[in-house]
Amino acid sequence: MATLFGFTRLFNYAASNCLRRALAPAAICKQYYPALRLWETPIAEYRVTKPPWMKPIPDYQTEVQEWDEEREKICTDVTNEINNQIATDKVGRMFAIVQVCGKQFKVTQYDIIIIEGFWPPNIGDTLKLEKVLMVGSKDFTLIGRPILNRELVSIDATVIEKTLSHTKTRFRFRPRKQYRRINFYRTQHTMLRINSININGNIDEKKEVEGLDRIY
Repeated sequence: MATLFGFTRLFNYAASNCLRRALAPAAICKQYYPALRLWETPIAEYRVTKPPWMKPIPDYQTEVQEWDEEREKICTDVTNEINNQIATDKVGRMFAIVQVCGKQFKVTQYDIIIIEGFWPPNIGDTLKLEKVLMVGSKDFTLIGRPILNRELVSIDATVIEKTLSHTKTRFRFRPRKQYRRINFYRTQHTMLRINSININGNIDEKKEVEGLDRIY
């Protein structure tokens, strides 16, 4: 009788322990049975660390003021100073970056640039270079987006010479084919002299109608 009573108590204890573990949370089971963690599917996690100088990401629902009065005052002062230098002719020797025949050149006054390939202008022709990407002086620089207004900047140039380049050699060779070809050729060159680089008027003035003198 005692044996039967002891077996009943053991059976009840085992059943209650199994039910408690089956209904217990997963965290408790993992605490008592660490081997269960081996069957878990790992999830990739990324730790995002930001440098201390990086500003927090603003909320897109709030309006962010990108322009304030202080910055506007600084821009106004800089513009007035540049206009004053242009009016009093204190800009000094200016430089510019122009695009001619698909190539960009950094030029100053009285520079001579060589343009390769055929170009229609003849000797003595006076040209106005209109594709000006940037103009600068000792104290300021004007950058175009992508080019400056042709009414604001004027660069005058003159064609001084049209000639041919030095003799170039073109050699073609194919191994084990008894193929060898050699050619000599010269390309056309046009020499262009920069006469002047000028800024016409104030840089912050925008004309109501621009470019009426040009017909495309």
